[in-house]
Amino acid sequence: MNRFGLNEILDLVIIGAGPASLGALHDAQAQGLRAIAIDKGPVCGALLQHPTYMRWFSTNDKLELAGFPLQATEKNPTRREYLQYCRAFANYFQLEVVTYHEVTAIIPLDGIFRVEAQDHFGRPYVWRAKNVVAATGFYDSPRPLGIPGEDLPHVSHRYSEAHMYADHDLVIIGAGSSAAEVALETWRSGARVTVVMRSEAFHTKYWIEPDIENRIKEGSIVCHRRAEVSAIGMDAIHVKTADGKEIEVPTDFVLAMTGYEPDTTLLERTGAVVDPVSKKPELNEHFETTVPGLYVAGTLCAGCDANVVFVENSREHGPTIIRHILARRTAAGAATN
Repeated sequence: MNRFGLNEILDLVIIGAGPASLGALHDAQAQGLRAIAIDKGPVCGALLQHPTYMRWFSTNDKLELAGFPLQATEKNPTRREYLQYCRAFANYFQLEVVTYHEVTAIIPLDGIFRVEAQDHFGRPYVWRAKNVVAATGFYDSPRPLGIPGEDLPHVSHRYSEAHMYADHDLVIIGAGSSAAEVALETWRSGARVTVVMRSEAFHTKYWIEPDIENRIKEGSIVCHRRAEVSAIGMDAIHVKTADGKEIEVPTDFVLAMTGYEPDTTLLERTGAVVDPVSKKPELNEHFETTVPGLYVAGTLCAGCDANVVFVENSREHGPTIIRHILARRTAAGAATN
């Protein structure tokens, strides 16, 4: 397994190897910076958390990195096609990505960052860099329900495909796009679907809303609005309804489509300012945190508001960060002359 840059003082270490990271790594390399990325999984491993048969809403051109062409069978690539594209991008530009190493600490030390990581056997490694970009996303941290039974084996915060739920009772918790889409897909695959949500209405894409609402209106999908799951049992969930009643809903499986929240622990331990409620790191116009030389890219910039930053608009994070690193290096060189 390659561990690039271990015995060097690098210009840049990027934590994470998603699309935003790959774009930043490409730009750093193109500008002559000595840079690597480190990820606890494979290249673009977070995309593996998306449903197996997902097709992107964004078109091919909006997902391309650094002008590298994305070839797909339709105008919106599938999950599989985009994973293939990311691998091809990294290989074509010979980007140095250290995979299957989890970063455990970023320690600022007099203008140099000590980046500590461990492989999947727990063996420790240390990299040193003048700058660090945190681009760890948020798909690894599902938002917990905080109720009894959440850890039972038939409960999941992730959805992969509908087949496993066919001809079974399935409860879906949530009112966002994921909840609505999963409810429709599993119902069309033969599941008996019940949705439980705290709100009155779904917060989903405009073309999904009439579909899910019509299925509920005709009785194909059951929906409890302004309701809350208070506990999950082995054969049923306990729900507090809008009128204050406690009911049991039989179920074989539970999908908690309650979204994700970013893990900002690494940033906070460096002393970087992060809003405790929104989880948004305090950034300047260069995506630099309050710790000089420590940057953030990708969805982590938006904190809990994950629908604000996505591949389309995070492609500019890398070029902005690299320009700032180069400008600061040029200014420092001029000051010493």
